[in-house]
Amino acid sequence: MQAHKDAVQLLKEAGLRVTPQREAILTFLLEYDGHATVDDIYSSLQSRFPSMSVSTVYNTVKQLSQVGLVKEIGVGDGASRFDMNVEPHHHLICVRCGALYDFYLEEPIRLSVPPEAQGFEIEDYHVEVRGVCPKCKEQKPS
Repeated sequence: MQAHKDAVQLLKEAGLRVTPQREAILTFLLEYDGHATVDDIYSSLQSRFPSMSVSTVYNTVKQLSQVGLVKEIGVGDGASRFDMNVEPHHHLICVRCGALYDFYLEEPIRLSVPPEAQGFEIEDYHVEVRGVCPKCKEQKPS
């Protein structure tokens, strides 16, 4: 129930109209433990909102991202994931199961810009580390 109240408040503070679909999507993300895809959100809410389309979910999370309520993460597997943790952080990605884990670096870090990119103004950065998670490491490859 608290996540529902938080979602309504966050939408209002962001200047977005509170609709049942937006509220449900944001509540889902507040309660989700991890980095949800549009399909995760749609699958979870489809029975409550049978007329809601995947594009409604996509447009809503994009809008939530634009106002800074969620962070969109593109991890190279084609499906963006959405994270309620909007603080600066980075990700460990398991190449076997696709699990995504947050990690933090001491700030600020020094980035070396290649000579051909001198003068490039860096606005943001994201470190992505790929490997095999402990759970997958324990399993024998099939």
